[in-house]
Amino acid sequence: MLTQKQKEALRLQGSCTWHDHWFVSIFAGEPRFKQGVLSYYDGRLVTLCGFPLRGEPAIEAAVIRELAEEWASDAEVQSICYVGPQTMRLTRLRGFGFRKVAQQPPIGISSELFLNCNGAPGSVFKKRIYRRSRSLGFKSTIRTGGIASAEHFRLIELFYRKREVSTYLAEIAFALPVLLRSRRVSLIEARKNGALCGFIALHKPFFDVAVGLFMARRQDMPGVCDFLYSAMLDESRELGATSVNVGPSPTVGHYNFKKKWGGEPVIAPYYYVQWARGALAQRTHTSWGPRMIRL
Repeated sequence: MLTQKQKEALRLQGSCTWHDHWFVSIFAGEPRFKQGVLSYYDGRLVTLCGFPLRGEPAIEAAVIRELAEEWASDAEVQSICYVGPQTMRLTRLRGFGFRKVAQQPPIGISSELFLNCNGAPGSVFKKRIYRRSRSLGFKSTIRTGGIASAEHFRLIELFYRKREVSTYLAEIAFALPVLLRSRRVSLIEARKNGALCGFIALHKPFFDVAVGLFMARRQDMPGVCDFLYSAMLDESRELGATSVNVGPSPTVGHYNFKKKWGGEPVIAPYYYVQWARGALAQRTHTSWGPRMIRL
């Protein structure tokens, strides 16, 4: 578990979505912090985050390898994943009975994009896209905690029905009940004539950076995404953030939408590799929830 001192360091210096230990731990397991490396352990699978905290030097490959081998010496650990900005060779894990089961090279759209919401001259609040989004006929409402309404469930199901369920979306599905109930999370809604047209889940885990966690919307409502982004920027500034991390993008279209809103790549594209042994070497599972239902 994290100590209070470690939690405070993450709050003050965190920025990457992997540093958001409250949210990531919902699907990736218990967070731990050692030698400048944040890791998550769900009882069988370990994920090592190679992105350093702000103001800290790059994490050396030797440190990641040392931690991976330390985890590998635990017989309960069946899989070790690394995600970070650099290619990572973990071939010495073969000596512990592991083999490489998955690898993904970094691609541009996996950069985490940040939106500026500091309100300074030249910021997105002064741009035409922001002004236009506020004149689309939607009304914004903000709610926190205790939300489990039929209209939210219906919108979420429609969202998933329209998409091929990736591992990430499966992980989010497990986290959604927490997001809907937690008072840490602001649900920013777009309504028209009282009906829910879309919502964004947002929270502020870091000193000056808010994080957009999830967005669902009706397909038949043009402009609702733009409206939700403008409302998200407003709420982030109210929360004291100077920027919003809107995360990596699953498609070029998502990436271009974020760029349209002034998104800048702040966190480098991901390199991902997974090594496994035993039962987890037979199928590639990246987290506890999808693994539990054999997705």
